[in-house]
Amino acid sequence: MKHPESKKGSRVRLTPERLLSGVPHRNSVVELKEDENGPVLWAPIRRRWWMKAPFSWLLPYRERKGFRLDALGYEVWQGCDGTRTIEQIVDEFAERHRTSFHEARLAVMEFIRTMTERELIAVVMDGSGTPPNETD
Repeated sequence: MKHPESKKGSRVRLTPERLLSGVPHRNSVVELKEDENGPVLWAPIRRRWWMKAPFSWLLPYRERKGFRLDALGYEVWQGCDGTRTIEQIVDEFAERHRTSFHEARLAVMEFIRTMTERELIAVVMDGSGTPPNETD
């Protein structure tokens, strides 16, 4: 069923306040590995038309792409476990780093936006904009 606000070929814009009720889930095909320089997320690369035979015989390509996380990114990644809302992750982040909720929201939301664009996580919203694991 389509969202009532969506139109064919367009995306629904979520306000930051509504997005806070979303629950980020890690992509199941992404692997977390740690090396001497810290944590790295490894994600498979979609095979484009030129990555298939006979082109792949001549042109080497990578099958996975790595994304190195700093300490703060790793902390937020750990929070994206599918059980916490973005608001809960922001609250925990603000408390640990002694920042205001709004400063923490800016940092966490930017990281989650980047990870979503790279298809490393997905933010799940229910139809009402309230977290799926809470009831009124």
